Amino acid sequence: MTLEPEAVRAAGREPAWRDSLIRFVEYAARSGQTVVVSVETRMLTPDELARRLMVSRSTISRRISAGEIKVVKVGNRNRIPYPEARRLWDEQMDAVADLVAPDIETELFGDEE
Repeated sequence: MTLEPEAVRAAGREPAWRDSLIRFVEYAARSGQTVVVSVETRMLTPDELARRLMVSRSTISRRISAGEIKVVKVGNRNRIPYPEARRLWDEQMDAVADLVAPDIETELFGDEE
């Protein structure tokens, strides 16, 4: 079950989504299922993205200016959609894996020369 922020904000004092959520949790509990409640960030600031990728804020700014990072303008501010941040994380992890793969292979299988 997904609750979008707009629906929660637009709800009145007795929101309909609350009853749906309660029914969902009760059904899951009766079925012996575990319910996990989590929050997914929909947009990141450039500072938040820089911290998550462990790079400088200026690196993020340069990549935004170069068109390497897709952003959404909120007013005059850049926001990075979560799927874009995830793509960047995956690219960074792939690059790290490619970089260390030869060392790991040598450590596991020795020098085959």
